[in-house]
Amino acid sequence: MSSPSGRIGLLGGTFDPVHNGHLQLAEISRELCHLQEVWFVPAAIPPHKNQQVLADFNHRADMVELAIADSPDFRLSTIEAGLPVPSYTIDTLRHLHAHVVKPAAVDFFFIIGADAFLEIGTWKSHQQVLQAVHFVVLGRSGCVPGEVEALIERLGYEPDDLAGGWSHPSFQKKIFFFCYPQISIADISSSTIRQKIKGHISVENLVPASVLKYIKTHDLYV
Repeated sequence: MSSPSGRIGLLGGTFDPVHNGHLQLAEISRELCHLQEVWFVPAAIPPHKNQQVLADFNHRADMVELAIADSPDFRLSTIEAGLPVPSYTIDTLRHLHAHVVKPAAVDFFFIIGADAFLEIGTWKSHQQVLQAVHFVVLGRSGCVPGEVEALIERLGYEPDDLAGGWSHPSFQKKIFFFCYPQISIADISSSTIRQKIKGHISVENLVPASVLKYIKTHDLYV
């Protein structure tokens, strides 16, 4: 990547496979937080899923590349393929700041679903992660705002505006939490898609057509 700058979203995940919900999450975050770009960052081996058999990293990266091909504001980052495993977020952020971007030129916004954010206390060096990037937390269907807000408060944050922002007295980075009825993020999971494919059930409304063609060509998840 060449000299990135500005407000950049980071959307991590196994992307096994990438699906329409991921694309919605990225686009809604880009619009709400006025991001110049969103980088999709496939995990090599995620720590919370290190017992799960994943499709090869190159397959997962190729599917992301196909899914975002028509979106000029989305980019693929394969940074975690060259980092030690499992893929800890703090290690990825440190590498990005040390070798990929000039910290003064880039403001990273880490995009995450509310359900995954509720587990942040189990992350390696989660306090350092919160100090390194802004968080964009988006609720899907069934999101309980009070549960997420209670966690944000326990982490030491206080609401500081009417647009979902929370600030911490000791951190420069904020948390932005959005859980509005008008924000519609498809309740899709990669595991459900894999199960449907294995059971010969159509998933053409759940993944981009180019990704579905790739899955069929390479006999993935059967």
